[in-house]
Amino acid sequence: MDRKEPQNLTITSWDYIKDNFQPDDRLAVVIKTRQEVIQRIATAEKISSKAYQAWLRFKNAHAGEIFISMNTLKPEALGRTKKDIAAVRHLYLDLDHSAVESLRFICGDSRIPSPSYVLNTSDGKYQVIWKIFECDPDRAESLQQSMAIEFNADRAATDVTRVLRIPGFYNHKYDPPFQVTAQQLSSNPRKIEDFNIPCLPKLQPILQAAERRQQFSPGTNLTSQSERDWAETLRRLERGEQPLVVRAWLENSRPDKKCPAYYAALTVKKALDVLEMRRNGPSLEP
Repeated sequence: MDRKEPQNLTITSWDYIKDNFQPDDRLAVVIKTRQEVIQRIATAEKISSKAYQAWLRFKNAHAGEIFISMNTLKPEALGRTKKDIAAVRHLYLDLDHSAVESLRFICGDSRIPSPSYVLNTSDGKYQVIWKIFECDPDRAESLQQSMAIEFNADRAATDVTRVLRIPGFYNHKYDPPFQVTAQQLSSNPRKIEDFNIPCLPKLQPILQAAERRQQFSPGTNLTSQSERDWAETLRRLERGEQPLVVRAWLENSRPDKKCPAYYAALTVKKALDVLEMRRNGPSLEP
């Protein structure tokens, strides 16, 4: 199978929706502004229509952040909880921590299929999406949690109710706003069995995950400084150091970061989430 690294292309929002969903699939559209959060549930056909797209462009032009659910909702669903999910049609990873390097690993790793889409959501940050055949929600979340650890992605963005950005709209978290773009790398849905990533209970420490990436992604560096930061943060928290102490250590260790305080706070928060999940997470058996 040919594996391509993504290059930003202009894929329209309506073509993206039509390619990822059936016309009668019910989806949640979320619009976030500083003043409010709007959620609307409609069919993919309606969301991709000219009138609906014009409304979304109007909201986006007035600083609204535009998102869509990646898994379909039941006919009676009025919200977007796990019990409202009718079918899991996508797996995804949110890359915002050493994102360029993580994306390179994903695109070169022989254990997983080539992504269906890669969205460039801001400078150096990506959302990676795979179209899959329908899958049990618990199993999908377990696999996404495992892949998030394996590929250094956002471990909090692994629930099946997640909404992601849509290509063609602007991300207003930046000045100037950043237009979300996408590249399609593959077209056919894949089976969940095609993802040969070990389940969480079998995962070895984070540095050994880096060794696996080197094995299955030839030509990439073994570990980055961010991965070493992550491994040391986990080690310090596991041995009982106070989060504030670990955060101060990491902030002082990375003056090269654009915002060391933010980097340290985010890394410690994610590490605490992972440790909590290891202690109290549900059974992850297929």
